[in-house]
This record gives sequence, C-alpha cells and structure tokens, in this order.
Amino acid sequence: MQLDGTTPICEDIGRQLLTFGRRLSPFEVSARIDSIDAATVRRVAYKYLYDKDPAIVAYGPIEGFPDYNRVMTATSWLRV
Repeated sequence: MQLDGTTPICEDIGRQLLTFGRRLSPFEVSARIDSIDAATVRRVAYKYLYDKDPAIVAYGPIEGFPDYNRVMTATSWLRV
C-alpha cells in the first residue's frame, strides 16, 4: 500500500476518515479491492466517463496532442 514514512500514513488515515468515518484495516482494504469486478468498472465508467465533455490541459509542445473533437468522440463509444 506504499505507506512508508509519516506523510503517506497521515494522508491515508485522513482519506479513510473522510471517506468511511474510520480507519480501515489492511485486510479490509484488500477485501474491498478484491471485490471490484469488470461489471463494477463498466458501471462506473458509464456513469462518469461515457458521453461526458472532457477537460483537457496540455503543457509544452502540443503538436502531437489529439484534437479536442477527436477526444470528445472517443468518450461516446458504443456500449457493450
């Protein structure tokens, strides 16, 4: 879980307190991660990514950066 040092541990505790109202054990975190399946990922992607207007930021040379319309078109793929 990459919790080496004081700062990552404090961030982890704070995030868990804000999200769950308590600190989760490493076993509970692992069980929650293991419970994610393809259907869950698909449901969340449809809810938050499908047919949404993306916000795009680029820094530096942008010659190879895709056109906004191309990126927008990629967010409206056909549902399977």
